[in-house]
Amino acid sequence: AQGVGLARVLELVADFRQRDTATPVVLMGYANPIERMGQAEFASRAAQAGVDGVLVVDYPPEEVIEFAATLGEHGIAPIFLLAPTSTEDRIKAVAAVARGYVYYVSLKGVTGAGSLNTDDVADRVAVIRRHVRDIPVGVGFGIRDAESAQRVARAADAVVIGSKLIETMEQAVANAPAAQQTDAAVAAASGWLRTIRQALDQVKRENASA
Repeated sequence: AQGVGLARVLELVADFRQRDTATPVVLMGYANPIERMGQAEFASRAAQAGVDGVLVVDYPPEEVIEFAATLGEHGIAPIFLLAPTSTEDRIKAVAAVARGYVYYVSLKGVTGAGSLNTDDVADRVAVIRRHVRDIPVGVGFGIRDAESAQRVARAADAVVIGSKLIETMEQAVANAPAAQQTDAAVAAASGWLRTIRQALDQVKRENASA
């Protein structure tokens, strides 16, 4: 969007890596930009930039075994989505090629919308774990506050939050003078994420004492 293509994204990752070599970077997107660049070329350039993982939402796992291997050769984890509608065969196919983590989409429909049933999430994560044994299972979609993040964290290894974070930053920008919008967005995001971090740390303490 707004003139930012895949090459520019890789430049931004490389720039970020100049300042931060520890925080993992995962790129999430669609296959078309990668196909235009070429899978091998993309894997090489992504590795040089400092990418740690790649989630291509429209690459079926059974059709990208070679690409997943190419990513692995460059030290990049191929990451895949699973959904409430995923069959057991689909879960097995993802388990065969996924590295880094598996991203379970906890709701049908649009990201950030709907009501999250954490009992259903726990049941589905348990099914996924029967096949995906060696890597974490992250859960996203529908996590909008510390309470829902905490409930999901009791079933999953990670929580993935996007829409609510963007919404929080957009609200801060809308209410700030133009010269202060960046600082306002950063402050709002940091404050909101702090509540999520505290909720997740509580789950970690509960697990440690169990």
